[in-house]
Amino acid sequence: MNDSQIVDIYLMREEAAITYTSEKYGSRLYSLAYGIVNDSQTAEECENDTYLAAWNAIPPHEPRTYLYPFLARIVRHISLNICRFLNDWASILQLRFSLLASY
Repeated sequence: MNDSQIVDIYLMREEAAITYTSEKYGSRLYSLAYGIVNDSQTAEECENDTYLAAWNAIPPHEPRTYLYPFLARIVRHISLNICRFLNDWASILQLRFSLLASY
């Protein structure tokens, strides 16, 4: 199935669009997420969040000729946001432990 047909299914709001997207691009999206987060469970969550974000974004957008770059951008942003969140959380914990150690 080509990208234009998949986008048409998204526009018809049929859940099969997510299945077709997963079959065609799932492994590439997972690999991209895994390369950023370096954790398989988190990469799977990023991939799944990408499908939801695509579901919500495609009615105003119609990425018929650039579906994979559209999805890759979404998964990259989701993965980077998770890394930022985890990094911020680690910094907070490190600060707390250093403050406790000083007492």
